Parts: sequence; C-alpha cells; structure tokens
Amino acid sequence: MNQMAQRQNPWLRSGAWDVFWMLSGLWLLLPIAGFSGAPTALKVMLIGATALLWLSHRFATTYNAFCMPAYRQLLGEQRDRFVILPAVIIIATFAFVFSPESVMRLNLWGRVQILATIFFLYNSYHFGIQHYGVLSIYRIRAGQGHSGWLKRYEKFFAIAVGTIVVALAQMCHGAEVVADSLVYNVVPREVFSVVFGVLQKVAPLLVLGLAGIFYAGEFRNTPVSIPKVLYVGGLALQGILAYFLEPISFLILWGVQHWLVSVALGAHMADNDASEVPAGSWWYGMWARFNKGFWPTVFILVLASIVLTPFFELAVHPYKVGWAPGVLSTFGSMLGNSWATKLFIALNFISVYIHFVMDRAVFRFSDPAVRKISVPLLFKPVG
Repeated sequence: MNQMAQRQNPWLRSGAWDVFWMLSGLWLLLPIAGFSGAPTALKVMLIGATALLWLSHRFATTYNAFCMPAYRQLLGEQRDRFVILPAVIIIATFAFVFSPESVMRLNLWGRVQILATIFFLYNSYHFGIQHYGVLSIYRIRAGQGHSGWLKRYEKFFAIAVGTIVVALAQMCHGAEVVADSLVYNVVPREVFSVVFGVLQKVAPLLVLGLAGIFYAGEFRNTPVSIPKVLYVGGLALQGILAYFLEPISFLILWGVQHWLVSVALGAHMADNDASEVPAGSWWYGMWARFNKGFWPTVFILVLASIVLTPFFELAVHPYKVGWAPGVLSTFGSMLGNSWATKLFIALNFISVYIHFVMDRAVFRFSDPAVRKISVPLLFKPVG
C-alpha cells in the first residue's frame, strides 16, 4: 500500500473525475442555487437522481463482492460476513414483515417504523463513516502518514459533522427519513422545534471551528492533500446548510453526494479488477463483460436502479406522503396492503441493511485479507 501511495498524483483517477464523482458536495450547490426559486425543477432533479443512483449505490459493494473474481477466495474465507450475516438479515426481515398481526401485534406501518428507525440510526453513522473513508483514500493517495492525531481527528470530524450535526438538522426539519421512524414517538417533534433556533446559531460556529482544526493540521502535512482540503470544505458546508436549506434541496446535496461516491468507487474497483475468470464459471463469465471498464459497471448498476426504484419507493406509498408524480402515485396506491407491498417493503430494507454490511466487509482495511484485495483495486495506477 505504501508503494502505491508514493504516486505524486493526489487524485484517485483524475482531477475532473474526482471533482464530479468524489467531490460532488461542492458542485451540487450550483444546481441547488440555480433552481432555488423553482421547486418543480428541484423535484424533477431529485426524482431523476433517485432513479439513477439511489439503488445503484446500495448495490455497488454487493456487486463488487459477488460479481468480481477478485473477491472469490475471500467469500469462502469470510463466509460469516459475506454470506451468513446477509442470509440472517434476509430471513429475519421477511419474517418480521410477513408474520401475522396476531403474532406480531403490530400492523404493517408499525413494522415499517421499526425497520425505518434502525435504518435512520445506522444510516446516519454510515454517512459519517463514508466521509471518513473518502478522507482515508486521499490520505493514502497523498502518501501521508497512517497514524497520528490528524487521522484520528478526521474520523471524529466526519462523525461529528456528517452524522451528528446532520442528523439533528433532519430531526428539526422533520425530514421524511425521520418522520418514518419512531424518533418523534420518543422525543416529540415540538422539542426539536424549540431547539432549532439555537442550533441554527450554534451549529455553523461549531462546524467552522471543527473544520478550522482540521485545516490547521492538514496544512502542516507534507504533502498537503488538495482533495482532502476540498472534501472537508464540502462536508463543512453540508453540515451548515443542513439547518438552512429546504428539505428537498438538502436531500439532493446530502443524498446525491453519498450516492455518487458509492457508485464511483464500486465501478472504479470493478474497472481495476484484472483477475482471471475461473474456468467453467458461468457466473463470473457473465459479469466479466461489465468488469472491463468503468462505464459498463455504472450502466448495470444504474439499470438495476431504474427498474427497481418504483417498486421499492412506492410499495410504502400508501403509508406516507411521497414526491412521486401522479402516474406513479396511482401505481403505489394500487399495491395497497397486499403481499406485493410487503414483498417490496422487505426487499427495500433488506437491500439497505445488506448494503451496510457489504460496505463494511469490502472496505474493512483493518483486516489484512480484505486490505490485500481491496487496496490494489482502489489504487491501481490509471491510464
């Protein structure tokens, strides 16, 4: 890993590629500002981004693990992480959703709220830890040290801003991801309304102070990582704007940035997989055609997202106020309380829970076996 990190190029692939895919927290502010007076345009932008990227990002590391021959041996060695735990999630979620009300003593919406609460709490952490992961990628790329206070501080900053500060803002704004959960059953929404004014004043100062400490340490580094400097700037803006943007605008800034990073890393690693397809393996042979470049992998991930998003999103439409246009809303209401609704609710939560597990399994660099496979796929010289 140290040998790969010695490259002077600080970017993962190139400046333009990294700015679009990895540093989108900055450029996404331009369309948000441009459409600030046109809520319909923002809604269309969010619908389009959701169709293309929402499920794509969930599937990316699962695709890496199961469709790339580089991970074939690791799947056998770590079956508990890659096979058994996902199987437990699948069985437990289906059992929870499909059990009769007489057994569960919960209607379907009550079960959705419990599953959504697990999602909201872990997803908040998941966003923060992805921010730290990106900073770690650029730290390695720049050839900076792998220990020291700044590395530890980067993780603290990512969690403090990307998880805690943003999650509090979502609770105050009544974001859909919070409203679907049990958070307001535990802490009444009125409480967040009372503290919102205080947080609007305190959070920006806190975020700026925390970012200032990072920059004080980073600019003492040799070399300074420009991508890290830019990424922390984008994350700091995200933490501040969480308290001032309308929910739909912030969802674009917060969600799309996260989705782009996941899709980009998944396709980048597939592009770098030079492993031979096992002889006689129809499975790896089938996927090999998509692992021969960045864009073919993006295509297959996006295609899966386009096909499945209407079912995953609209299965729960009878239980919430969504943003889907009329024709899709009609489709969602037709599902009603049927087995199809339960099926897609279960698949929705299964996909995101397994996404959490696979992200951890594929990027668990503290494990030597994972590091041996994943690091070369990330840092293989491009071009």
